[in-house]
Amino acid sequence: MSGKNFLDPRQVAFLEYFFEPKSETFGNSLRSAIKAGYDEGYAEQLTSRMPNWLKESFDKLKRKGMLTKAEHNLFKLLDLDENDPRLVAIKADISKFVASRLGKAVYSERTELSGKDGEPINLKWNLIVNGNREDDSDSQVATETPEQ
Repeated sequence: MSGKNFLDPRQVAFLEYFFEPKSETFGNSLRSAIKAGYDEGYAEQLTSRMPNWLKESFDKLKRKGMLTKAEHNLFKLLDLDENDPRLVAIKADISKFVASRLGKAVYSERTELSGKDGEPINLKWNLIVNGNREDDSDSQVATETPEQ
């Protein structure tokens, strides 16, 4: 689930048997673990031991459920009565939020940084040349060396 952790075939099978509503072992940790190929002793303790791969799977499922609920609520809020000015403001805020997140390529806000009155930002670079620090604030192009 995280970065370098990959699930082995038994872990995948357990998750499929445990979380799939059509599975005969749906929701039953012991039966799902045995069907996935774990020995009975390990299967009996699987959810109480909560190995990282299983915890990460449960956490991912919780986040997915929360996102589903949030999306459902957004749809309901977007259908609010438009005769109430407070609800119209809420609907506008929600619409901007959803557009900026889901339609990022089209609706995201762009922020440009500039100096006073829109002038370019003047950067002062501290360069390290031959091990000595030099002030090169007049240079148009400078190469920065990170401090150690």
